[in-house]
Amino acid sequence: MNKPLIVPMNVAKRRLATLWFVGSGLAFALVLVQSILGKYGEQTADAWSWLLPTIVPTLSLIVGVLVMDALKKGVKTRSISRFMVSLTMGLSIAYLSTVLLTLLLQPFAPIAPLALLKQSNLWLSPLQGLATAALGAFFVKGEGGG
Repeated sequence: MNKPLIVPMNVAKRRLATLWFVGSGLAFALVLVQSILGKYGEQTADAWSWLLPTIVPTLSLIVGVLVMDALKKGVKTRSISRFMVSLTMGLSIAYLSTVLLTLLLQPFAPIAPLALLKQSNLWLSPLQGLATAALGAFFVKGEGGG
């Protein structure tokens, strides 16, 4: 049986929100454990200053839109193409996986952990830009779109 070419927007939003909260939650938990265990020493605040802007703006956007959707009554169900859902999921997975890999590979890096976090902006920024642009179709697009 062939999959439909469109996906209900509310289903796509829930899937993306779940992905972002699970991926971000893992990164948050990892930095929390590292902080408690003293991995960053006196520079723990610097590690959090790297992580929070990496995930919180997108999570805030997602939560804001989901809350607004929940407060609307009688909103018609919109759909989006399965391709856009797959593209956005793929970009989000790539970004969140890269954030997690940056944290997990710190012990093997030839530079200090915080130096690696700062350097990671070289590869995270382009991925974040692409993922955020794709997420805009779900969490920013006006009601007039379909």
